[in-house]
Amino acid sequence: MSPYPAWPFLSDPQHPFLSAVWAVLIHGVLGVFVLAPLIWRARHRASWAACAFAGGSILDVDHFIAAGSLSLHRIETLPGGRPDTHSLAFVLLLSLVVLVLWPGRWKLAAAWSCFAVNTGHLLFDGAGANEHLLYPWTGSDGIPWLLCPIGAVALCAASELLARHIYAPNRISRMPAAMAPR
Repeated sequence: MSPYPAWPFLSDPQHPFLSAVWAVLIHGVLGVFVLAPLIWRARHRASWAACAFAGGSILDVDHFIAAGSLSLHRIETLPGGRPDTHSLAFVLLLSLVVLVLWPGRWKLAAAWSCFAVNTGHLLFDGAGANEHLLYPWTGSDGIPWLLCPIGAVALCAASELLARHIYAPNRISRMPAAMAPR
């Protein structure tokens, strides 16, 4: 993770603690934003928002694994940039695992939440270059910075469509009490 002049919101290896705080905040806020329609309709909004916020940064655990250390400086200066798990293929695989293993009728919402939050994470990180977005099909690449906000809005819109489907009036009478809107 190195500074990228065209995307001023990235980390600075000279200040690893501030970079880590910034990364957790921005990924968390982005996770809440892309799931906002689902969060807004949930009965336990704070719980859903907390899960989305925490889930926004969970993909960065791979930095600590790749660095073999809990040192913030080491994860900021990984040789070769971000780990290969910072890729769309990994996010799709992770979402598929959630879809298969999640119990009950909320598996689609859980899988979508996993996909949307982690794709939002990739969009933000990908704007900084040195990202393996299409790994294993391409090497290190980046995306234009404008794709981050456009992609985040598209993910939020898709969450709105899913929320309308899940919380349709004929489905509300059959949903668990924890998920039912007030």
